Amino acid sequence: MKRIKLISLLFAATLFVWLFVGLVIWIHVKVINWQRLNEIEEVNAASYRTFSKFIDDIESETDWSVEIISGLRSREKQKELLRENGKNAAVDKSRHVLGRAIDINLYKRNWLWRIWLKKYNSKKDWKNSGVVRISEKYGLLWGGSYHSYHDPVHFEIN
Repeated sequence: MKRIKLISLLFAATLFVWLFVGLVIWIHVKVINWQRLNEIEEVNAASYRTFSKFIDDIESETDWSVEIISGLRSREKQKELLRENGKNAAVDKSRHVLGRAIDINLYKRNWLWRIWLKKYNSKKDWKNSGVVRISEKYGLLWGGSYHSYHDPVHFEIN
């Protein structure tokens, strides 16, 4: 009987920790998204509105949630990224510097863990998510359509 109680207690504690960690991650992502969208709004209110609606549509029309991994960038940060990878856009070409681009990861719960769509996932995976179709509704250019560079996390306003 003691063994059953101990196992039940361990199971309950594990479940509590799993739920708590999930809640903390969810709150963290929402706060980061809010901060990154507000940074964009400060330089380009129209971009803010477009990206806010885009993210809302992803989360309401698909089973994916959005994590904004990059939004507005300083010129210095863009120069640094270009030095790290020569395929990144130059400062005068980057829509991030103008507040007209975001990079996102997608995630969803699958029973006990999360499934992620990130930069390393295929174009097919991103298209199958429904996000590319939603981006077209807003006239966004999708980085997965680039011929010379695989950047499926990138969405920009032309």
